[in-house]
Amino acid sequence: MAVILGSKPVTDLKQFEDIPIGITLPLQIGNTAFNQSFKTFDQVRTNIKSLLLTKRKERVMQPFLGSGLNELVFDFNDDELSVKIEEVITSTLAQWLPYVSVDTIDIEQTDFLKDRNQVNISINFRIGDSVSLNQVTFTI
Repeated sequence: MAVILGSKPVTDLKQFEDIPIGITLPLQIGNTAFNQSFKTFDQVRTNIKSLLLTKRKERVMQPFLGSGLNELVFDFNDDELSVKIEEVITSTLAQWLPYVSVDTIDIEQTDFLKDRNQVNISINFRIGDSVSLNQVTFTI
């Protein structure tokens, strides 16, 4: 379970390792209900993916929650699109998950993906001042 955010490294304490801190994506039935995460990095990875794939005005009572990546769906799949995607990701994470530090954002736009109207995104991130680097990958 997560215990410290901010100026100190995030650590998962052994005494809390059997206590779930959230559910994972994609939603799948587990032993009791949905599969759950027990590590901070696993839950933050799920939170990032969930936030970025949420459309604005999709969440009831929180119309500004979400990233706006879906608004880029009908843009041309060119080099400018990767710049727009990177700006959306960095601004969204800074607003909603300020404890996440993004190291790199890799946007893959091959000819094969362009023909299928897809873009692969990979985000390398840290939590707080942690030295551990983690990654979340998804396709839009």
